Amino acid sequence: MSSDSNNIIKSYWQDVWKNFINGDTRAFDIIYKEQVDFLYKYGLKIKRDTSLIEDSIQDLFLYIISKKKEIVTPENIRFYLLTAFRRILLEKIYKEKNYIKENSLGSFKFDFIIDIDEIRKKKLTEAKIKFIEDLIESLDSQKKEIIYLKFHSGLSYTEIAEIAGIKSDSVKKMVYRIIFSFRKIVEKNTLE
Repeated sequence: MSSDSNNIIKSYWQDVWKNFINGDTRAFDIIYKEQVDFLYKYGLKIKRDTSLIEDSIQDLFLYIISKKKEIVTPENIRFYLLTAFRRILLEKIYKEKNYIKENSLGSFKFDFIIDIDEIRKKKLTEAKIKFIEDLIESLDSQKKEIIYLKFHSGLSYTEIAEIAGIKSDSVKKMVYRIIFSFRKIVEKNTLE
């Protein structure tokens, strides 16, 4: 996507947000409808507890409604909502499990499960699907989250880095290394 179209999309979403702040309920509906599925799917990667995820999404949107006049229009609405949702969800998980919060909310298991229906649309064999699942399963939680965000969120490396709590250059290197290692594994397995 070109930078001009990115700027148009960014401008559109900032206008929608400004309309929401000014009390336009249709603008809120647009924000909610466009982001809720992504947030829900992302939440399932962290915790397979639909009621906890739904509560967290509800808390997020109740928060932005109650604080809409105080929230500065975000540069990237998806990034803003994802960051806030992640924080709310992780806080609920830690409370639920009686975790003691340390310095970070980053220590959790990210469960990147492949959408089998999407893969089947691409007409891959069961063996190839299993192979892809095994490759992804071989990654640690942080790498799974970074790969998921890189290919499913539309966020920049800088935004992904902020969510993951690491440097932007580290995210770029990590994505490159993961893709490179996956290519090597695929090449090796196709030659055998």
